[in-house]
Amino acid sequence: MTHRVLAIVAAAVLVAVILIVLLVTGGRRALRETAPTPGEPLPSPTSAPQQQVVLLFAAADGLLHPELRAVPLPTENHERIRVLVSELLAGPGTGLEPAIPYSAELLGVYVETAGHAFVDLSAPPAPLTGSHTELMLVYSVVNTILLNCPSLVDVQLLFSGEEVTTLTGHMDLSKPLALNKRFIVQ
Repeated sequence: MTHRVLAIVAAAVLVAVILIVLLVTGGRRALRETAPTPGEPLPSPTSAPQQQVVLLFAAADGLLHPELRAVPLPTENHERIRVLVSELLAGPGTGLEPAIPYSAELLGVYVETAGHAFVDLSAPPAPLTGSHTELMLVYSVVNTILLNCPSLVDVQLLFSGEEVTTLTGHMDLSKPLALNKRFIVQ
């Protein structure tokens, strides 16, 4: 019986040694296949796929007009918003006017799991005037985001990190705004 136990132990040790050898050499081979060789450039990350987005810009008729643009659009809403607002800030193509009448910067984006987005733009360097200016600025940003990010519910605009009650005295900006197609040309 002792010979039988010794044979079983020897077989178990042999199997363990074979498994260890296979794991070690297989692991080295896998590392060699995936690791770049010295001097070889590292692979670059893949960019987001190009997608058509709708950007809303002002026009002389007092309405927002859609402009289609192909941009690399990430899947995460906060990154999508960054791309969309950056495209708005870059301005329209021909025939339309920028909806943001000053050289604004995107300072931050935050998205809550419930679908509420917060977008922080730099504040205007001087007070803005006119209800039309306020409507075009606000709904250009809000509607562009909500049309291109359907899982979002509303957008709260902040200016230089601050919640403002209004920009020109005509709109209540102290709370999030939902999609409003009333100002988009049909």
